[in-house]
Amino acid sequence: MTVGAKSTISTLCEMKSCESPSILDCSHLNSSVSGRCCVKEKETLSPSTVTGIDLIGCHLTNISRLFHSMGHLVFLYLHKNNISDIDVDDFTGVNELKNLTLPPNLSCPGGHILWDKEINHSDMVECVEEQSTCKVFNVTCPNSNSYCSDVGPRVTECLCSPGYHGYKCLRKDHFPTATFVVGICVSTVVVSAFLWITQRRKVKKH
Repeated sequence: MTVGAKSTISTLCEMKSCESPSILDCSHLNSSVSGRCCVKEKETLSPSTVTGIDLIGCHLTNISRLFHSMGHLVFLYLHKNNISDIDVDDFTGVNELKNLTLPPNLSCPGGHILWDKEINHSDMVECVEEQSTCKVFNVTCPNSNSYCSDVGPRVTECLCSPGYHGYKCLRKDHFPTATFVVGICVSTVVVSAFLWITQRRKVKKH
């Protein structure tokens, strides 16, 4: 993780411009409170350990790249902010959201089809239970040795199945270490024997 990522999450959790105290209840997430964030118990603050963020009324206008790689983020509250637009790229690496709130002028990222519910309130849009893009759109990977993995709303990638690796996931199992080591040993013995015989001949000639 980069210093920039640490700085971003620290800034979010300690944001001072918010109009009201955080409403997050971190206890049912097995997390502890860190400013306006919930962080996994006994873990240090980082994108991968944040489970909830409350930024209600924090005067945000842009959320680009603020939440990247927060793979365990469950709750994210963003309503009562002047956010004019969002993009699916804003949620790259975020695929476990149970509850997301947005200003009423916005829609759930990826569209309502990727959420169990999209509820319109007078002061916000509530997105409930993020769905798997791979399953909703029945995404298949071109190679039989790979599978679809969710990256975020409407964003997927193909990963190699267990036991396969390399270009187009065509290589099976691990690097043949035993064969490689045996080959080196045999070659070493042959070369050593050749050198020993050569040296012995030179000794006899002298």
